Amino acid sequence: MFAVNAVAYLVARLSGDAARRLARKLRRRDADVDEARAAVAGRWEDDLCGFLNALSREELGALAEELRVAAPGRSPELRAALWDTGAALERGGHEVPPRVQPRPVLLGGHLVVQGEPRGAYPPSPVWPREVPPAVAAEAPCEEPDSLDELLAAADRALGVRLGRRGRDKGAWGLRAEALLGIATGTETEPDWRGDVELKTLPIAREGEGGAWRVVEDPAIGMAGEPVLAKLQRTLWLARCDLPGGDATLVSWYLLDWDADVARLARKYLHDRPKGPAGTTARGLYLARKFFADAGLLATLNGPA
Repeated sequence: MFAVNAVAYLVARLSGDAARRLARKLRRRDADVDEARAAVAGRWEDDLCGFLNALSREELGALAEELRVAAPGRSPELRAALWDTGAALERGGHEVPPRVQPRPVLLGGHLVVQGEPRGAYPPSPVWPREVPPAVAAEAPCEEPDSLDELLAAADRALGVRLGRRGRDKGAWGLRAEALLGIATGTETEPDWRGDVELKTLPIAREGEGGAWRVVEDPAIGMAGEPVLAKLQRTLWLARCDLPGGDATLVSWYLLDWDADVARLARKYLHDRPKGPAGTTARGLYLARKFFADAGLLATLNGPA
């Protein structure tokens, strides 16, 4: 599609030491400089963000100096400026729609491409979303009868202060379910009528006014449970911490299962110990990168 591959162009201008360092990360320990450059270019050929994220501060600075790219000296700004340079090379002076060349956001000092939203979410007058003003809780008297009623209950829950969590790590999730009129579900079936699984997801801003990021990998279930069945339709409730130990719901995102979501879920599901210190039990968690690729971050920071 593009006349110039940005990664190949930048790799050719890396120092030999930088190319060989990256090649060693790819288990090409004995590669000479040309072999190292070929291995690095092949690994990140279609991933300009991943390539720039793999470079150290010194390597980014040297590359920016080589290309005469002006940017502040911190790694995040250097990555963003070099991405602009690489993206402009690939466009070749032409205008392309954001869908073809989506602009990444900076999260944790690294470039992250936000996949397009693929499910329902509430509108927002500004991007990134602002923390909703405090509103009074209006929990439904009974369980919602339809998906539209469930999403309307989720709308009403945005901005409700959840109170201090206490020692129970699941307390905020249970309070969010109560706000939507959902009784505690079983371990094997989705929470709402066996059709929709509710999951709260901790998020935080990147500095004042920055983009939203997912704080931690959420637990999906215990190892050995049919967790993929619970992810067939998931209502993600994005929750942020507030001063004083309080928290609130910022937004929601309804994600239905399809071939792409299935691929992402299998790619990013991983297991690790779940429970008190010394436990042998293992839980299944979704890596945070899932929420960038699956479109949830775009519903918080603004679609491309």
